Amino acid sequence: MTKAEVLKSLADELDLTQADTEELYDSFVDGLTLLLSKDRGFTLPGLGTFHAEVRPEHKSFNPHYKQMMRIPPKKVVHFNQSSTLKEEINEGGDE
Repeated sequence: MTKAEVLKSLADELDLTQADTEELYDSFVDGLTLLLSKDRGFTLPGLGTFHAEVRPEHKSFNPHYKQMMRIPPKKVVHFNQSSTLKEEINEGGDE
């Protein structure tokens, strides 16, 4: 599903204009991004938990140049689905 499709679906369901829906969507995503960038996790009930973690610096072999290279540390986002979501997905199977 593309962002445009998500916005259209949300606008129809919430009975809002697509411009208002896009503003809400963008604010929501910006807020979540800000929380993760400040190393604060968050939980969306019924969906799951997001948290950021720093992957440490490490060395890796580059087969193209046939030499070791240093991979700098970086933040990655982890998601753990809620048990409710897991159950709903597994129940829905062949719908």
